[in-house]
Amino acid sequence: MIVLYGPTWVYFRSYRKYRRMPLLAGFALVALFIWFGENIGTLTAAWVYPSQRNGWQMVSTAKYGSWLLLMIVSFILVALVHRPRPPLAEQIEADEMAATNLPVFD
Repeated sequence: MIVLYGPTWVYFRSYRKYRRMPLLAGFALVALFIWFGENIGTLTAAWVYPSQRNGWQMVSTAKYGSWLLLMIVSFILVALVHRPRPPLAEQIEADEMAATNLPVFD
């Protein structure tokens, strides 16, 4: 997976600004937050796994791998439906220039 997706960057627009992030970092972060949410859900007894009937324990880290796989499959399916297109170079350059030009206060 690292060999395949390692050099890949994903571009996205947050509000009006284009940003980029390593694809693997995005997968890992989203899967991590889902895993945290799953732990919170079982802690508050929204649902209980069979191994938690005698008392709460953290959800196995193996489930994190399941959420990571879900992110990869979801990304591929969305990419098939909405074909990726390259970001507009002018907009990315303008955003990068704006980030480096800090306002001067007198």
